[in-house]
Amino acid sequence: AGKNAGAPPNSVGGAKRLRNTLMAAAGRAGFGTKPLAENMGMGLSCVSAQERGSPSWTACVAEVHVDPSSGDPTVQKLTIAMDVGTVVNPDGARAQIEGAALWGLSQTLYEQLSMSNGGIEQGNFDEYEMLRMDQVPEIDIVLIEQGQYPSGIGEPATAVVPAAIANAIDDAVGARVRSLPITADAIKAAMA
Repeated sequence: AGKNAGAPPNSVGGAKRLRNTLMAAAGRAGFGTKPLAENMGMGLSCVSAQERGSPSWTACVAEVHVDPSSGDPTVQKLTIAMDVGTVVNPDGARAQIEGAALWGLSQTLYEQLSMSNGGIEQGNFDEYEMLRMDQVPEIDIVLIEQGQYPSGIGEPATAVVPAAIANAIDDAVGARVRSLPITADAIKAAMA
C-alpha cells in the first residue's frame, strides 16, 4: 500500500505544510492586498520536495517592475517562506536560502548556454551573463519550524523563484513568458 493508503484520494502528504508556506509568504509580502504602482506585479509560486528523505516546503512571492516600452524586468523583492522542520543554525539557513534564491534569479533572467559544433560556446565567465551584485533585490526570508527533524534547504529556493517572477511579470504587464531566461525581448513578444 502507498503512503496515503486509506486516505481520501485528494489528500496529499505535506499539503498542510505547503499551505502554511504559501500563507506565510503571501502574508509577509502583502500578496493580493499591497497596493502596487503601475507596471508592478506580484507573482506567487511554491514547490515541495516531500518524497525525498529530506522534505521541505517552499513558497516565494516576487515583486517585479516591467518597463513596458523596453520589456526590461526589474525584480525588486523576493519573499521566501520555507518549512525546514527544525532550524539548527538560523543564520546559516538564511544564507543557504538567499544563495539559492539568487541562483534561481540569475537562471531566470540571465543564464543561458549555447552550443555550436557539439561544444559550449561560452568558454569563460566573461562570455556567460549572470546576476551581478548591483542587481540583487531585497530578500525577505520566513523560516517555519514544525518541530520535526531538520530538512534540506539548499535547492528549493532555486526552483521556486522562476515561476514567481514569471507570474509577477504577467501580473505587471499581462505577458506570459514560459521559457528561461526571461528576457526583455521575450516579454515584449508576449505583450504583443
